[in-house]
Amino acid sequence: MGIDTVLIVDNDVKLLSDLKTGLLKFGQFQVMTAADGLQAMAILKRERIAILVTGLKIPRMDGLEILAYVTREYPNILSIVTITLQGEVMEKQSRGDGLFAYLNKPFNHIILHGELIKMLDYRDEVYFQAGIFLLAMLPLVNLEQKTCLLEVSCGIKRKGFFYFDQGIICDVRCNNLTGAEALKEMLNWGPGRYWFKPLPDDPAVREFNHDLTALIMKETLFKKLKVKNDQPRKWQESPG
Repeated sequence: MGIDTVLIVDNDVKLLSDLKTGLLKFGQFQVMTAADGLQAMAILKRERIAILVTGLKIPRMDGLEILAYVTREYPNILSIVTITLQGEVMEKQSRGDGLFAYLNKPFNHIILHGELIKMLDYRDEVYFQAGIFLLAMLPLVNLEQKTCLLEVSCGIKRKGFFYFDQGIICDVRCNNLTGAEALKEMLNWGPGRYWFKPLPDDPAVREFNHDLTALIMKETLFKKLKVKNDQPRKWQESPG
């Protein structure tokens, strides 16, 4: 077996150069870099990538769209998302729920190397599931305050939709279920495939649904999101 190839995507060209130079000194990975989404897509199509490391604010195709593409075309690629978040960072998924890591900026090649080694170790364990679960994807949509329709597919028959307005869930629909019932159903799914589409011009799905927010706040990943008090539209811890 040859060495694994890592693709690092970020709009900071100096950071890309520093990370690549540092990682190559370990002699354990082949390292490729991309400064925008279209360049990353081209590399994904022609190279066998083991781990994708991507930021979110990427030109010509943002990090969320890159991740969604990977879930559809290359679901066995492991993913690390680099984020800038004040206070506590979002928790990594447990090994029983697939593997997907968040890495808070700033970081250097030594920190990244340690994360890469952990992910490859987990990949070799018998209960490992590749892919991205909803509990990893949803906080990122909130963090980016994205307005969109997020389509989710799991297996052959499972399909659902999340309606986001500036990162806030307005509605969830799955089969004949809507709202909280649809959300509960979809949170039990395994790794999904994702599509980001324009939010339909329908006032019925642009109302902020407090019940859905309260339900999601019970999940650990969301509790780790630190939000300033002057941003009331984002998910926040409820008092008590």
